[in-house]
Amino acid sequence: MSSTKRLGVAVLFGLGTLLALAALTSLIIAMLLKMTELDEANLAITIMILAIISMIIAGFISGLKAKVRGWFAGGATGVAYSVLVFLFNYLGHSQGLSGENMLYQLGLIAASMIGGIFGVNSAKKE
Repeated sequence: MSSTKRLGVAVLFGLGTLLALAALTSLIIAMLLKMTELDEANLAITIMILAIISMIIAGFISGLKAKVRGWFAGGATGVAYSVLVFLFNYLGHSQGLSGENMLYQLGLIAASMIGGIFGVNSAKKE
């Protein structure tokens, strides 16, 4: 398989993993908010930590699948997710990208890149 095709497949696997993890964590957070006395302000740091962990896992899967250039595979996965989040916010909520949001997304992309580096280093060499 060519390196470009392998990288594309790796990014899709990472993005699929990330979307599944995002759906799962959103469901858990929604259930916590509905069934307990907690409010969103109390869970803000927890949500951020879960997002970072999800990005690291998705980057790891991307790096594992890519087998080369894990930082690039993880970064591409993070950028693809950030673009999806931006489109959702812009088209669905008419919100642009603020400075705080941009820093948050850059941090998530960095976490995904770190996961990709770990994924490549743990992949078996052919």
